[in-house]
Amino acid sequence: MFGTKKINKTISDLDGFLDCLDESILIYKDGIKNYLEGNSNDFNDNLKSITRLRDNSIEMRRTIENDLFTYALITDQRVEIMQLLEGLDNISNLLYKNLCQYEIEIPFFPADMNVDFLKLVEIAALSLECTIQATRDYFKTPRFVTERLHRIYFFEKEVSKLAQGMKRRVFHDMDNFKLSQKFHLRYFTLHVEELAEEAVKVADHLAIMVIKQNQ
Repeated sequence: MFGTKKINKTISDLDGFLDCLDESILIYKDGIKNYLEGNSNDFNDNLKSITRLRDNSIEMRRTIENDLFTYALITDQRVEIMQLLEGLDNISNLLYKNLCQYEIEIPFFPADMNVDFLKLVEIAALSLECTIQATRDYFKTPRFVTERLHRIYFFEKEVSKLAQGMKRRVFHDMDNFKLSQKFHLRYFTLHVEELAEEAVKVADHLAIMVIKQNQ
């Protein structure tokens, strides 16, 4: 009974960790929108919020990992769960660091690129949201995990296609931009691509966990 209660608590803590990550995605999207639209006060609020969420997620991860080891919970899956947490934490860290880079480097985006860039961010966010849901499904409704994974792979491909088109446009069509400005835009586009790529890494790991679970 003690072990079951601890396992249920750990799964509840994991839910809280995923809630924190989900909120970070929303803040990240809103922060980029506010940056592009010049809403500096709202953008600064976004930075404060994502910093708080990042701090919370670090503490949550430590609590979950500590319980897994201290109480020897879910011993047959403990390593896989730890690796899953690491992948999800990498996403949390990227969301935080990437949004902070806008305040540090102050990139300039031409107004006619805003729509495409926000679309890129939105599709990348969909891949992350599917990753969160796939993780929840693994512990609650495993039969849905495979469907979620297909969506993650699809969204990552869409992000890659859109990003390639944007970068080609920057380097081929924007003659009035300095090369340094073009590199800057490419750099921030790569940031968004990196988020979708991290989602795929977690998806790959979940796929392996599902296979092991069914053996």
